[in-house]
Amino acid sequence: MWSFVILLEAIVATALASEVETHDVEENLPNFTATPQDFTVEVDGEITFPCDVENLGTDALMFRHIGSDGETKLIFVAERILREKDKFTKIGNSFVLSGVKRRHAGKYECRIEMETGPVIQVMHTLNVQYPASVKRISPVVQNVAKGSSVTLECAADGNPKAAINWSKRKGHLPSGAQSEEGFSLTLENVDRHVEGTYICTASNGVGPPSSTSMSIEVEYPPEIVTEETMLHTGEGNKANLICIVHGRPSPTVTWMKDGKRMTTDDFLQDRDGFHKHTLTIEKVEESHFGEYTCIAQNRHGEIQQTLMLTGLPKPPRVTSSPAGGERTAYTITWETESNSPITQYRLKYRKAEGPMNFHVHGGWDDRLYPPRTLEGADYMGPIHHMSHPLNELEPATDYEAIVSVENKFGWSNGSEIFHFYTRKEDPTTTTTTTTTTTLAPEPENIAPLLEEVAVGQSASGVYRQVLCDSLLIVMLTVLCAFAY
Repeated sequence: MWSFVILLEAIVATALASEVETHDVEENLPNFTATPQDFTVEVDGEITFPCDVENLGTDALMFRHIGSDGETKLIFVAERILREKDKFTKIGNSFVLSGVKRRHAGKYECRIEMETGPVIQVMHTLNVQYPASVKRISPVVQNVAKGSSVTLECAADGNPKAAINWSKRKGHLPSGAQSEEGFSLTLENVDRHVEGTYICTASNGVGPPSSTSMSIEVEYPPEIVTEETMLHTGEGNKANLICIVHGRPSPTVTWMKDGKRMTTDDFLQDRDGFHKHTLTIEKVEESHFGEYTCIAQNRHGEIQQTLMLTGLPKPPRVTSSPAGGERTAYTITWETESNSPITQYRLKYRKAEGPMNFHVHGGWDDRLYPPRTLEGADYMGPIHHMSHPLNELEPATDYEAIVSVENKFGWSNGSEIFHFYTRKEDPTTTTTTTTTTTLAPEPENIAPLLEEVAVGQSASGVYRQVLCDSLLIVMLTVLCAFAY
């Protein structure tokens, strides 16, 4: 019995001794006091990875990088650095990375592999932010046909994710907006107005934005714009006939006169390097007057525009005031441009038709006259100032007139219809009389009344006044009859 008790005590003592030893060993094992963290840093920045540990003892602290592709690279074992090209330094049990690069993103492990016991670790994550960069997907230059569609496309990289904006150099986008967002820009039904350079810009708030550009060239048939289709000039003057030509490919331009291709050296053809084509006649002769045709042609089509070189005067422009200062007369004045002397002029006028004029629209008083010029006017230049008196007009009446002039090359077009009116008649002094009895006028007395009422008014006003007065007299007569 006592032998059994002694054996049991020995087993218990052994077990207690083993428990105490195990407890001491566990208390002395390495233990990380650092906790896992997520770090974000911009490129070229600096970051510190904490690997604080207790009871490290003789065990080695390792530090390694696990890339986004899963590749593991051991950087430190204890105090020994294994990758010197990376700017890592060890300060205590922390690891400092300077000059962060994009390749440094990923996970970083603080690791201890004990001779006895499990492997312990702390895992950190590094997110490296870098500026946006953009690259062109579409060709640098795209040639597209008028009426078709075209798409411009870019790709962007960056952390955080970059946004892409589109703009147009020297102007707004075809939509009218200053910019639009998206990885691509599609333009529908294009014409020459969408031509130009488009800029794709990527930005993410880290560093400066990144841009690239691409151009659109629209192929289309020729288009012609003229500054003047009728060029008035005179003999001895210099004349420039101008066609502004657009088209892609760049059109070839030829000139014809009166249906025949021009080859004479008297005419100089010039292009300003862009779109302006000029046919110059250094010294105009009478034979140079006529019809000129500007013809533009490319592989998409042909167009032509006619210009007229003429010695005719320009249509006159009336300069007098519409308000006449006289009751039965009016002097009309005008100016016209002619490089040759005026040989005669044509003046036609008539009463104007209107709601306040009871006169029926009559025929024109249409006559030719030798030239009259305003006294003291300057006759050295091509501007001619002229005038003509009109007499035997009716007072307070609206008229309209048209003027045209002639030189040795022919007649100008007529001026725009000019409206004027004569002055009302001077009012006369009237005497107020008192009557005791008002009688309705006899019919034969109404006619003289028409001559006396509303002196100085227009005919329409006279008739209205007479009608009103006649109605008033009739009403008074009726009232008086009832009163008696």
